[in-house]
Order: sequence, then structure tokens, then C-alpha cells
Amino acid sequence: MSYSFCKKQIYCRYGTMISPSYSKGLRFVQTHSLISLAVRYVSSIARNDESFTVSYLINSCGLSPESALSVSKKVQLKNSTQPDSVVEFFKNHGFSQTQIRKIVERMPILLLSNAEKTLLPKFQFFHSKGIPSSDLSVVLSSNPRVLRCNLDNRIIPNFNSFKDFTRRDDSEVFLAYKDCSEILTCNFQSIVAPNVALLRQHGVPDLNIMTELVIQPRKFTRNHDKFRRSVEEVEKLGFNPLQRKFLAALQVLVQISKSTWERKLNVFKEWGWSDEDFVIAFEKFPKFMMLSEHTIMKKMNFFVNTMNWKSSFVAHHPSVLAYSLGKRIIPRYSVLQVLLSKSFIKKPISVQFLIWTEKEFLARFVTPYGDFHLLKLYKEKMSLENQIA
Repeated sequence: MSYSFCKKQIYCRYGTMISPSYSKGLRFVQTHSLISLAVRYVSSIARNDESFTVSYLINSCGLSPESALSVSKKVQLKNSTQPDSVVEFFKNHGFSQTQIRKIVERMPILLLSNAEKTLLPKFQFFHSKGIPSSDLSVVLSSNPRVLRCNLDNRIIPNFNSFKDFTRRDDSEVFLAYKDCSEILTCNFQSIVAPNVALLRQHGVPDLNIMTELVIQPRKFTRNHDKFRRSVEEVEKLGFNPLQRKFLAALQVLVQISKSTWERKLNVFKEWGWSDEDFVIAFEKFPKFMMLSEHTIMKKMNFFVNTMNWKSSFVAHHPSVLAYSLGKRIIPRYSVLQVLLSKSFIKKPISVQFLIWTEKEFLARFVTPYGDFHLLKLYKEKMSLENQIA
């Protein structure tokens, strides 16, 4: 039975009217019965939609049950017609099943798009810029946010503004977007342009700005007041605007909150760094502060407790903190330990063994000692430690 409500009377479907003067008890029962019925009905619809959505996300988009359940809270699918057309659209444009899954996980609302009207024009624009389908699928699956933006009012103006600013080709503009969605999705002229102008005012060379804008665009999209304060702080720390380290230090101060900075500083102090050690390290290699606290702890532990380096030694060579523990530090150190044990070398080569390219390292410490299976050890260590940051 369906009902309609008004302040003075209640009508049932067959036209029978219940007067407001009827008993309060009856009105209470009826009202609560209607509410209960409505809740059950809506809940039933919601459960059915959620069940269909989860099933579709798993079977058609390749999501795990856990991921599908999480995504279903952001989008509700009533049938497969619209999402099928979107999934098919991506397949026809060279996206793999894995890439489609990533897009759905990151931007599930796209499943409700009209593929021909809203997605196709954007793809046509990127193709007109000479961007190959292989790059398009990689970049958009990593960062699909731009597909939700208006083409004429946002994407095209921002693309052209970024290109004019950096004087780079179309493919470089698009690849910069991969790491920073704001390049094409924010208002470029009102957000990025003022920050660039500020750096010019402080004497940062245009070449450095444009290079950094392509490589690390995220820092330029920050709130202008915060950006200005960070620039002033970098100057107070003594960094020269003419040098590239000025922008490296700026990136750290722009992206790290004060509380995060303090926590990371305390981690290094726990390993014995003095204030002077920290200043020396930051002046030499500011980006070590971008590491997570967990990664800092693991690397400092290995350097100090396994390699027997003094904590202050790391502070004077902070670039070693940037190397992967699993892919470079542990495999190379393991090879040197074998050579030391067999007296082929007298002592580890300071930090240089980490700085050399892989080709140089293998030529110096692995290839000459082929009889000792060092290459096998090296590769085994890289495989075992591959999950270590």
C-alpha cells in the first residue's frame, strides 16, 4: 500500500480519509508503521544496489572483495549499462584490466560517465597533442582525476598555460601531470603563476624554475601564503637562490608540516645527531627529510648497527639516506663483506661504493671475482630485500 502525507490528513491509496481528530493512539501506530515500512523499503533498495555494485566491481572491474566493498560506498550502480560502456571504452583505448581496475579504485564515479560525450573528447584532445596511447593509459590509470574536469574551461587552458610557462613540449606537460594532478585540474593562472612570480622576485633563475616545475610541479600548487613563508624560511636558512638546492629545500618546507618536521628531527636526535649535524645534513641534501620516519629508522639502524658507521658520519654524507636499502645498500654491502672475509679488499670503501652506478660497482667488485659467485649473491640479496625501502 502506498501513502501520501500532509499536515491535516492522511490518504490511503483507495481514497479513505483518516481525520486528524481520530484517536492519537491510532495516529501514532499508523505513523510509525509507515516510517518503519519506508525505512525497510529504502534499506532493501540500498542493499540491492550495494550488492549489485560490489558484484559488478569484482566481476567486471577486477577489484578484490575488500576493495569493491570500500569503493561501493563512493558509487552506487543500479545496472550494468552505463559502467559497461565505460569499461569497454577504456579497453578500446588500450587500457589493460589492471589499469582499468586502478581507475575504478581511484575515481569510481567515472563508471557513471557518458563515455562518448565526456571521456572521448578528452582523449581526442590528448591524442591531438601527440601523446601516445601507451603514455595515456599509464598516466591516466595512475591519476584519472583530470577525466572529471571540464575540457574547455579547465584542461585545455591549464595545459596551454603550463606549456607556455615551461616552454616544454606537449608530452613533457602530460608526464608532469602524472605526479601532480593539479597541473591540469587546478586554476593554473591563479595558483601556480603567483608562486612562480614570487620565485623570480627572490632571484631564482628561470631555468631552475622551469626545470623544477616539470620535474617536481607539486610544490608550485601550494597555497600562496604558505609558499611565500616557506620561501622566506629557505632564505633565512642561508640557501642561495641561484643554486638548485634552494628549490630542493623549498620543496621540503612546502610539503612537510611543522609537526612532521619535529617528529623526523627527533628521530635523528635519537640516533645522536646534534643540531649542528642536522644543519650540515640539511644544507647538503635537504630531501632526506622527505623520507618517512619508519624508513629513516631502518636506514639509520643499518648504517650504525650493521655497517658500524658513526651517526655523525651519516649526517656529513646525507645523500646515502636516499638510496634504497633493499635494492642498493644491502646487496652491495653483502658483496663487500665477502670480499673482506677473503682479504680481497682491506676495508669497505667509505660511501663511494653506494654512489657508483651499478655498472661501475659490478665492474669493480663483482666481475673480477667471478669464481666466488658474487653476482649470484648480489642478485639474491636484491631479490630477498626487494621489499625493503
